[in-house]
Amino acid sequence: MDGSDLGGAPSLPLPLLLLVAVLMAAPMVLALKKVQGPPARFVILAIWLRYIMSAFHEITFSPVIAGLSLNALGSVAVAGIGLLLLNPRHLLFKPLMPVYALILLSLTSAAANDGLFTALNAAVKHVYFLVLMVAVYRALLENGGTRFFSPLLWAFAPLVVFQLLSIGLGAVKASEFDGSSSFIGGYNHEATFSIAMATFFVVACFAATLPRVIQTLLSAGLLVGIILANYRTTMLAVLPLAAIQVVSSAMFSFVREQRVILAIILSLLMLAGVFVLAGFSAERFNDLVIFFGDPGQYIKPQAEFSFDERRLLSGRFYIWSGYIYAWMEGSTLNHMIGFGPDSWEEIFKVYPHNTIVAYLYELGWAGVFLLLMFWIMMFNLATKAPVEDRATLVFAHLSFLFMNLATMALWQIEGVIFYAIICGFSLFRKVETGAVKRHWKASLHPV
Repeated sequence: MDGSDLGGAPSLPLPLLLLVAVLMAAPMVLALKKVQGPPARFVILAIWLRYIMSAFHEITFSPVIAGLSLNALGSVAVAGIGLLLLNPRHLLFKPLMPVYALILLSLTSAAANDGLFTALNAAVKHVYFLVLMVAVYRALLENGGTRFFSPLLWAFAPLVVFQLLSIGLGAVKASEFDGSSSFIGGYNHEATFSIAMATFFVVACFAATLPRVIQTLLSAGLLVGIILANYRTTMLAVLPLAAIQVVSSAMFSFVREQRVILAIILSLLMLAGVFVLAGFSAERFNDLVIFFGDPGQYIKPQAEFSFDERRLLSGRFYIWSGYIYAWMEGSTLNHMIGFGPDSWEEIFKVYPHNTIVAYLYELGWAGVFLLLMFWIMMFNLATKAPVEDRATLVFAHLSFLFMNLATMALWQIEGVIFYAIICGFSLFRKVETGAVKRHWKASLHPV
Protein backbone atom coordinates (compact mmCIF):
# COMPACT_ATOMS: atom_id res chain seq x y z
CA MET A 1 0.00 0.00 0.00
CA ASP A 2 2.90 2.37 0.70
CA GLY A 3 5.20 1.30 -2.11
CA SER A 4 8.05 0.45 0.21
CA ASP A 5 8.64 -2.87 -1.51
CA LEU A 6 9.80 -1.15 -4.67
CA GLY A 7 13.28 -0.68 -3.31
CA GLY A 8 14.19 2.91 -3.21
CA ALA A 9 16.23 6.06 -3.03
CA PRO A 10 16.92 8.32 -0.03
CA SER A 11 14.59 11.22 0.72
CA LEU A 12 15.61 14.85 0.33
CA PRO A 13 16.96 16.50 3.52
CA LEU A 14 14.23 16.58 6.17
CA PRO A 15 14.40 20.35 6.90
CA LEU A 16 14.01 21.05 3.18
CA LEU A 17 11.05 18.68 2.93
CA LEU A 18 9.35 20.35 5.87
CA LEU A 19 9.89 23.81 4.38
CA VAL A 20 8.49 22.77 0.99
CA ALA A 21 5.49 21.06 2.60
CA VAL A 22 4.63 24.23 4.52
CA LEU A 23 5.11 26.48 1.49
CA MET A 24 3.10 24.22 -0.82
CA ALA A 25 0.20 24.17 1.64
CA ALA A 26 -0.61 27.79 0.73
CA PRO A 27 -1.55 27.21 -2.97
CA MET A 28 -3.36 24.05 -1.95
CA VAL A 29 -5.55 26.01 0.48
CA LEU A 30 -6.22 28.60 -2.22
CA ALA A 31 -7.27 25.78 -4.56
CA LEU A 32 -9.70 24.51 -1.90
CA LYS A 33 -11.31 27.95 -1.83
CA LYS A 34 -11.73 28.02 -5.61
CA VAL A 35 -13.91 24.90 -5.75
CA GLN A 36 -17.41 24.22 -4.50
CA GLY A 37 -18.61 21.31 -2.40
CA PRO A 38 -16.95 18.84 -0.01
CA PRO A 39 -16.18 16.21 -2.72
CA ALA A 40 -14.00 18.62 -4.73
CA ARG A 41 -12.11 19.72 -1.62
CA PHE A 42 -11.74 16.10 -0.54
CA VAL A 43 -10.13 15.15 -3.87
CA ILE A 44 -7.64 18.03 -3.82
CA LEU A 45 -6.64 17.48 -0.20
CA ALA A 46 -6.39 13.69 -0.48
CA ILE A 47 -4.11 13.83 -3.54
CA TRP A 48 -1.93 16.63 -2.13
CA LEU A 49 -1.56 14.78 1.16
CA ARG A 50 -0.50 11.56 -0.59
CA TYR A 51 2.24 13.26 -2.59
CA ILE A 52 3.53 15.16 0.44
CA MET A 53 3.60 12.07 2.66
CA SER A 54 5.36 9.98 -0.01
CA ALA A 55 8.17 12.53 -0.15
CA PHE A 56 8.88 11.72 3.53
CA HIS A 57 9.09 8.01 2.68
CA GLU A 58 11.97 7.26 5.09
CA ILE A 59 9.49 8.10 7.84
CA THR A 60 6.06 7.36 6.35
CA PHE A 61 6.91 3.91 4.93
CA SER A 62 8.03 2.42 8.25
CA PRO A 63 5.47 0.34 10.23
CA VAL A 64 4.05 2.16 13.26
CA ILE A 65 0.78 0.45 14.26
CA ALA A 66 -0.14 -3.22 13.69
CA GLY A 67 2.42 -3.43 10.90
CA LEU A 68 0.86 -0.47 9.07
CA SER A 69 2.94 2.52 7.97
CA LEU A 70 1.87 6.16 8.20
CA ASN A 71 1.24 6.09 4.45
CA ALA A 72 -0.98 3.04 4.83
CA LEU A 73 -2.85 4.61 7.73
CA GLY A 74 -3.29 7.73 5.61
CA SER A 75 -4.84 5.63 2.85
CA VAL A 76 -7.19 3.98 5.35
CA ALA A 77 -8.19 7.40 6.68
CA VAL A 78 -8.86 8.77 3.18
CA ALA A 79 -10.95 5.73 2.28
CA GLY A 80 -12.93 5.98 5.53
CA ILE A 81 -13.57 9.71 5.28
CA GLY A 82 -14.63 9.27 1.66
CA LEU A 83 -17.21 6.67 2.62
CA LEU A 84 -18.67 9.04 5.22
CA LEU A 85 -18.56 12.05 2.91
CA LEU A 86 -20.22 10.68 -0.22
CA ASN A 87 -23.85 9.88 -0.89
CA PRO A 88 -24.19 6.07 -0.62
CA ARG A 89 -26.30 5.87 -3.77
CA HIS A 90 -23.41 7.25 -5.81
CA LEU A 91 -21.29 4.32 -4.63
CA LEU A 92 -23.77 1.96 -6.28
CA PHE A 93 -23.26 3.00 -9.89
CA LYS A 94 -23.48 -0.04 -12.15
CA PRO A 95 -19.92 0.38 -13.59
CA LEU A 96 -18.53 0.01 -10.04
CA MET A 97 -19.97 -3.47 -9.46
CA PRO A 98 -16.82 -5.32 -10.66
CA VAL A 99 -14.83 -3.48 -7.97
CA TYR A 100 -17.14 -4.78 -5.25
CA ALA A 101 -16.83 -8.23 -6.78
CA LEU A 102 -13.02 -7.91 -6.61
CA ILE A 103 -13.21 -6.97 -2.93
CA LEU A 104 -15.39 -10.04 -2.23
CA LEU A 105 -13.05 -12.23 -4.30
CA SER A 106 -10.02 -10.89 -2.38
CA LEU A 107 -11.65 -11.78 0.92
CA THR A 108 -12.63 -15.23 -0.38
CA SER A 109 -9.17 -15.96 -1.77
CA ALA A 110 -7.49 -14.77 1.43
CA ALA A 111 -9.77 -16.92 3.58
CA ALA A 112 -9.08 -19.96 1.39
CA ASN A 113 -5.33 -19.45 1.69
CA ASP A 114 -3.76 -17.56 4.58
CA GLY A 115 -6.59 -15.78 6.37
CA LEU A 116 -8.66 -12.66 5.94
CA PHE A 117 -6.01 -10.24 7.23
CA THR A 118 -4.00 -10.54 4.00
CA ALA A 119 -6.92 -9.01 2.08
CA LEU A 120 -6.80 -5.74 4.07
CA ASN A 121 -4.33 -4.04 1.75
CA ALA A 122 -6.27 -4.94 -1.40
CA ALA A 123 -9.62 -4.00 0.15
CA VAL A 124 -8.38 -0.57 1.27
CA LYS A 125 -6.97 0.21 -2.18
CA HIS A 126 -10.23 -0.80 -3.86
CA VAL A 127 -12.27 1.35 -1.47
CA TYR A 128 -9.77 4.21 -1.90
CA PHE A 129 -10.35 3.98 -5.64
CA LEU A 130 -14.13 3.88 -5.27
CA VAL A 131 -14.39 6.93 -3.04
CA LEU A 132 -11.88 8.97 -5.05
CA MET A 133 -13.52 8.13 -8.38
CA VAL A 134 -17.00 9.00 -7.12
CA ALA A 135 -15.64 12.15 -5.46
CA VAL A 136 -14.10 13.25 -8.78
CA TYR A 137 -17.46 12.61 -10.46
CA ARG A 138 -19.30 14.66 -7.81
CA ALA A 139 -16.68 17.43 -7.96
CA LEU A 140 -17.20 17.75 -11.71
CA LEU A 141 -20.97 17.85 -11.30
CA GLU A 142 -20.83 20.54 -8.62
CA ASN A 143 -18.16 22.70 -10.29
CA GLY A 144 -19.37 22.72 -13.87
CA GLY A 145 -17.31 20.22 -15.79
CA THR A 146 -13.68 20.84 -16.61
CA ARG A 147 -13.48 23.98 -14.44
CA PHE A 148 -12.62 21.66 -11.56
CA PHE A 149 -9.36 20.52 -13.14
CA SER A 150 -7.57 23.88 -13.04
CA PRO A 151 -7.71 24.14 -9.20
CA LEU A 152 -6.89 20.41 -8.97
CA LEU A 153 -3.54 21.07 -10.66
CA TRP A 154 -2.28 22.66 -7.43
CA ALA A 155 -2.51 19.30 -5.66
CA PHE A 156 0.28 18.11 -7.98
CA ALA A 157 2.52 21.18 -7.65
CA PRO A 158 4.77 19.60 -4.95
CA LEU A 159 5.90 17.01 -7.51
CA VAL A 160 7.51 19.64 -9.73
CA VAL A 161 9.09 21.45 -6.78
CA PHE A 162 10.57 18.25 -5.39
CA GLN A 163 11.93 17.23 -8.78
CA LEU A 164 13.53 20.63 -9.36
CA LEU A 165 15.16 20.37 -5.93
CA SER A 166 16.50 16.91 -6.72
CA ILE A 167 18.04 18.29 -9.93
CA GLY A 168 19.54 21.28 -8.12
CA LEU A 169 20.94 19.14 -5.31
CA GLY A 170 22.13 16.40 -7.66
CA ALA A 171 19.95 13.85 -5.85
CA VAL A 172 19.96 11.13 -8.52
CA LYS A 173 18.70 7.56 -8.35
CA ALA A 174 20.57 5.07 -10.51
CA SER A 175 18.69 2.26 -12.22
CA GLU A 176 19.28 -1.22 -10.86
CA PHE A 177 20.23 -2.64 -14.27
CA ASP A 178 21.44 -0.19 -16.90
CA GLY A 179 23.03 2.53 -14.78
CA SER A 180 20.78 5.30 -16.11
CA SER A 181 19.85 8.18 -13.81
CA SER A 182 16.42 9.26 -12.53
CA PHE A 183 15.51 12.58 -10.95
CA ILE A 184 12.53 11.67 -8.77
CA GLY A 185 12.39 14.43 -6.17
CA GLY A 186 13.63 12.27 -3.34
CA TYR A 187 10.75 9.83 -3.74
CA ASN A 188 11.19 6.15 -3.02
CA HIS A 189 11.14 4.85 -6.60
CA GLU A 190 10.90 6.17 -10.12
CA ALA A 191 7.79 4.05 -10.80
CA THR A 192 5.63 5.83 -8.22
CA PHE A 193 7.02 9.29 -8.99
CA SER A 194 6.67 8.95 -12.76
CA ILE A 195 3.08 7.69 -12.45
CA ALA A 196 2.28 10.71 -10.28
CA MET A 197 3.85 12.99 -12.91
CA ALA A 198 1.85 11.22 -15.63
CA THR A 199 -1.32 11.89 -13.61
CA PHE A 200 -0.33 15.56 -13.42
CA PHE A 201 0.10 15.55 -17.21
CA VAL A 202 -3.34 13.97 -17.73
CA VAL A 203 -5.05 16.51 -15.46
CA ALA A 204 -3.29 19.30 -17.38
CA CYS A 205 -4.74 17.82 -20.60
CA PHE A 206 -8.21 17.80 -19.00
CA ALA A 207 -7.91 21.42 -17.77
CA ALA A 208 -9.57 22.97 -20.81
CA THR A 209 -10.28 26.24 -18.99
CA LEU A 210 -6.56 27.05 -18.79
CA PRO A 211 -5.32 29.55 -21.41
CA ARG A 212 -4.00 27.57 -24.37
CA VAL A 213 -0.43 28.91 -24.02
CA ILE A 214 -0.25 28.04 -20.31
CA GLN A 215 -1.71 24.58 -20.89
CA THR A 216 0.78 23.90 -23.69
CA LEU A 217 3.80 25.09 -21.69
CA LEU A 218 2.69 23.14 -18.61
CA SER A 219 2.15 19.95 -20.60
CA ALA A 220 5.52 20.30 -22.31
CA GLY A 221 7.25 20.88 -18.98
CA LEU A 222 5.59 17.82 -17.46
CA LEU A 223 6.69 15.66 -20.37
CA VAL A 224 10.26 16.81 -19.70
CA GLY A 225 9.74 15.92 -16.04
CA ILE A 226 8.54 12.43 -16.97
CA ILE A 227 11.61 11.96 -19.16
CA LEU A 228 13.88 13.11 -16.30
CA ALA A 229 12.17 10.61 -13.99
CA ASN A 230 13.37 8.07 -16.56
CA TYR A 231 10.91 5.25 -15.98
CA ARG A 232 10.65 3.60 -19.37
CA THR A 233 7.12 2.23 -18.92
CA THR A 234 5.64 5.63 -18.09
CA MET A 235 7.56 7.38 -20.87
CA LEU A 236 6.16 5.00 -23.45
CA ALA A 237 2.67 5.05 -21.89
CA VAL A 238 2.19 8.83 -22.18
CA LEU A 239 3.48 9.08 -25.76
CA PRO A 240 0.09 8.33 -27.43
CA LEU A 241 -1.73 10.81 -25.20
CA ALA A 242 0.91 13.47 -25.82
CA ALA A 243 0.66 12.86 -29.55
CA ILE A 244 -3.13 13.14 -29.66
CA GLN A 245 -2.95 16.35 -27.63
CA VAL A 246 -0.54 17.90 -30.11
CA VAL A 247 -2.59 16.80 -33.09
CA SER A 248 -5.98 17.84 -31.69
CA SER A 249 -4.74 21.21 -30.42
CA ALA A 250 -3.15 22.07 -33.74
CA MET A 251 -5.96 20.74 -35.92
CA PHE A 252 -8.71 22.76 -34.26
CA SER A 253 -6.73 25.91 -35.03
CA PHE A 254 -7.18 25.30 -38.78
CA VAL A 255 -10.21 25.13 -41.03
CA ARG A 256 -11.68 21.72 -41.72
CA GLU A 257 -10.28 21.46 -45.28
CA GLN A 258 -6.70 21.86 -44.01
CA ARG A 259 -6.86 19.39 -41.13
CA VAL A 260 -6.11 16.20 -43.07
CA ILE A 261 -2.91 17.62 -44.54
CA LEU A 262 -1.94 19.02 -41.15
CA ALA A 263 -2.56 15.66 -39.46
CA ILE A 264 -0.24 13.94 -41.94
CA ILE A 265 2.51 16.50 -41.42
CA LEU A 266 2.24 16.35 -37.62
CA SER A 267 2.24 12.55 -37.67
CA LEU A 268 5.44 12.52 -39.70
CA LEU A 269 7.06 15.06 -37.38
CA MET A 270 6.12 13.05 -34.28
CA LEU A 271 7.40 9.85 -35.87
CA ALA A 272 10.69 11.60 -36.56
CA GLY A 273 10.72 12.83 -32.96
CA VAL A 274 10.30 9.28 -31.67
CA PHE A 275 13.30 8.15 -33.72
CA VAL A 276 15.36 11.08 -32.42
CA LEU A 277 14.39 10.25 -28.82
CA ALA A 278 15.26 6.61 -29.44
CA GLY A 279 18.62 7.69 -30.80
CA PHE A 280 19.45 9.70 -27.68
CA SER A 281 18.26 6.82 -25.46
CA ALA A 282 19.39 3.90 -27.57
CA GLU A 283 20.67 1.83 -24.65
CA ARG A 284 17.51 2.50 -22.64
CA PHE A 285 15.17 1.25 -25.37
CA ASN A 286 17.38 -1.29 -27.13
CA ASP A 287 15.76 -4.09 -25.10
CA LEU A 288 12.47 -3.47 -26.91
CA VAL A 289 14.13 -4.08 -30.27
CA ILE A 290 15.63 -7.33 -28.96
CA PHE A 291 12.30 -8.49 -27.57
CA PHE A 292 10.25 -7.79 -30.69
CA GLY A 293 12.84 -9.64 -32.73
CA ASP A 294 11.62 -12.93 -31.24
CA PRO A 295 9.10 -12.53 -28.40
CA GLY A 296 8.17 -16.21 -28.32
CA GLN A 297 11.54 -17.30 -26.95
CA TYR A 298 10.80 -15.70 -23.56
CA ILE A 299 7.80 -17.92 -22.80
CA LYS A 300 9.58 -20.57 -20.70
CA PRO A 301 10.41 -21.50 -17.09
CA GLN A 302 12.85 -19.29 -15.21
CA ALA A 303 15.49 -22.02 -15.10
CA GLU A 304 15.80 -21.85 -18.90
CA PHE A 305 16.61 -18.10 -19.01
CA SER A 306 20.17 -17.15 -19.83
CA PHE A 307 21.97 -14.43 -17.87
CA ASP A 308 21.27 -11.81 -20.56
CA GLU A 309 17.62 -12.88 -20.91
CA ARG A 310 17.13 -12.44 -17.17
CA ARG A 311 18.20 -8.80 -17.50
CA LEU A 312 16.11 -7.99 -20.57
CA LEU A 313 13.64 -5.14 -19.98
CA SER A 314 14.82 -4.89 -16.38
CA GLY A 315 14.05 -8.57 -15.89
CA ARG A 316 10.34 -8.27 -16.72
CA PHE A 317 10.00 -11.58 -18.62
CA TYR A 318 12.05 -13.47 -16.08
CA ILE A 319 9.85 -12.12 -13.27
CA TRP A 320 6.60 -12.87 -15.11
CA SER A 321 7.75 -16.41 -15.86
CA GLY A 322 8.24 -17.14 -12.16
CA TYR A 323 4.71 -16.05 -11.28
CA ILE A 324 2.97 -17.70 -14.22
CA TYR A 325 4.65 -21.07 -13.79
CA ALA A 326 4.12 -20.97 -9.99
CA TRP A 327 0.41 -20.36 -10.61
CA MET A 328 0.29 -23.21 -13.13
CA GLU A 329 1.74 -25.57 -10.52
CA GLY A 330 -1.00 -24.65 -8.03
CA SER A 331 -4.21 -26.53 -7.32
CA THR A 332 -7.46 -26.19 -9.25
CA LEU A 333 -8.68 -23.85 -6.50
CA ASN A 334 -5.54 -21.72 -6.95
CA HIS A 335 -6.19 -21.60 -10.69
CA MET A 336 -9.67 -20.24 -10.05
CA ILE A 337 -9.15 -17.82 -7.13
CA GLY A 338 -5.37 -17.60 -6.81
CA PHE A 339 -3.07 -17.77 -3.78
CA GLY A 340 -4.52 -14.73 -2.02
CA PRO A 341 -3.87 -10.96 -2.08
CA ASP A 342 -0.19 -10.00 -1.64
CA SER A 343 0.73 -13.68 -1.24
CA TRP A 344 3.71 -13.11 -3.56
CA GLU A 345 5.56 -11.31 -0.76
CA GLU A 346 6.20 -14.63 1.01
CA ILE A 347 7.61 -16.37 -2.07
CA PHE A 348 9.17 -13.85 -4.46
CA LYS A 349 11.79 -11.16 -3.93
CA VAL A 350 10.22 -8.66 -6.36
CA TYR A 351 6.64 -7.73 -7.14
CA PRO A 352 5.12 -9.05 -10.42
CA HIS A 353 5.60 -5.87 -12.53
CA ASN A 354 2.38 -6.63 -14.42
CA THR A 355 -1.14 -6.14 -13.05
CA ILE A 356 -2.66 -9.01 -15.06
CA VAL A 357 0.08 -11.42 -13.97
CA ALA A 358 -0.40 -10.25 -10.36
CA TYR A 359 -4.16 -10.80 -10.48
CA LEU A 360 -3.66 -14.22 -12.08
CA TYR A 361 -1.33 -15.31 -9.28
CA GLU A 362 -3.25 -13.71 -6.42
CA LEU A 363 -6.89 -14.05 -7.56
CA GLY A 364 -6.75 -16.62 -10.39
CA TRP A 365 -8.90 -16.66 -13.50
CA ALA A 366 -11.77 -15.06 -11.57
CA GLY A 367 -9.63 -12.04 -10.68
CA VAL A 368 -8.36 -11.55 -14.23
CA PHE A 369 -11.90 -11.80 -15.58
CA LEU A 370 -13.25 -9.16 -13.15
CA LEU A 371 -10.27 -6.88 -13.75
CA LEU A 372 -10.65 -6.99 -17.53
CA MET A 373 -14.42 -6.54 -17.23
CA PHE A 374 -13.91 -3.39 -15.19
CA TRP A 375 -11.27 -2.00 -17.54
CA ILE A 376 -13.55 -2.61 -20.53
CA MET A 377 -16.54 -0.97 -18.82
CA MET A 378 -14.52 2.13 -17.93
CA PHE A 379 -12.99 2.31 -21.41
CA ASN A 380 -16.47 2.02 -22.91
CA LEU A 381 -17.57 5.04 -20.85
CA ALA A 382 -14.69 7.04 -22.32
CA THR A 383 -15.71 6.16 -25.88
CA LYS A 384 -19.15 7.66 -25.23
CA ALA A 385 -17.84 11.04 -24.03
CA PRO A 386 -18.53 14.19 -26.09
CA VAL A 387 -16.29 14.56 -29.10
CA GLU A 388 -14.24 17.40 -27.59
CA ASP A 389 -13.04 15.15 -24.74
CA ARG A 390 -13.36 11.70 -26.26
CA ALA A 391 -9.88 11.36 -27.75
CA THR A 392 -8.14 12.67 -24.64
CA LEU A 393 -10.12 10.35 -22.36
CA VAL A 394 -9.67 7.30 -24.57
CA PHE A 395 -5.92 7.80 -24.84
CA ALA A 396 -5.66 8.49 -21.10
CA HIS A 397 -7.25 5.08 -20.50
CA LEU A 398 -4.89 3.47 -23.01
CA SER A 399 -1.90 5.07 -21.28
CA PHE A 400 -3.00 3.69 -17.94
CA LEU A 401 -3.67 0.22 -19.33
CA PHE A 402 -0.23 0.19 -20.96
CA MET A 403 1.38 1.07 -17.62
CA ASN A 404 -0.22 -1.99 -16.08
CA LEU A 405 1.40 -4.27 -18.66
CA ALA A 406 4.95 -3.49 -17.52
CA THR A 407 4.45 -2.28 -13.95
CA MET A 408 1.64 -2.50 -11.39
CA ALA A 409 -0.02 0.90 -11.42
CA LEU A 410 -3.09 -0.40 -9.58
CA TRP A 411 -0.88 -1.80 -6.82
CA GLN A 412 0.36 1.72 -5.98
CA ILE A 413 -1.88 4.44 -4.55
CA GLU A 414 -0.34 6.81 -7.12
CA GLY A 415 -1.72 4.58 -9.86
CA VAL A 416 -5.07 4.32 -8.08
CA ILE A 417 -5.26 8.13 -8.10
CA PHE A 418 -4.47 8.19 -11.83
CA TYR A 419 -7.22 5.71 -12.66
CA ALA A 420 -9.78 7.24 -10.28
CA ILE A 421 -9.44 10.62 -11.99
CA ILE A 422 -9.86 9.35 -15.55
CA CYS A 423 -12.69 6.99 -14.54
CA GLY A 424 -14.48 9.74 -12.61
CA PHE A 425 -14.20 12.07 -15.59
CA SER A 426 -15.38 9.30 -17.95
CA LEU A 427 -18.41 8.64 -15.76
CA PHE A 428 -19.19 12.35 -15.56
CA ARG A 429 -18.99 12.85 -19.32
CA LYS A 430 -21.15 9.77 -19.96
CA VAL A 431 -23.82 10.87 -17.46
CA GLU A 432 -23.65 14.47 -18.68
CA THR A 433 -24.03 13.39 -22.31
CA GLY A 434 -27.01 11.19 -21.41
CA ALA A 435 -28.67 14.08 -19.56
CA VAL A 436 -28.21 16.39 -22.56
CA LYS A 437 -29.70 13.81 -24.89
CA ARG A 438 -32.71 13.30 -22.60
CA HIS A 439 -33.24 17.05 -22.40
CA TRP A 440 -33.02 17.37 -26.19
CA LYS A 441 -35.54 14.57 -26.73
CA ALA A 442 -37.90 16.11 -24.17
CA SER A 443 -37.73 19.46 -25.96
CA LEU A 444 -38.73 17.73 -29.20
CA HIS A 445 -41.64 15.93 -27.57
CA PRO A 446 -42.99 18.20 -24.78
CA VAL A 447 -45.68 16.82 -22.57
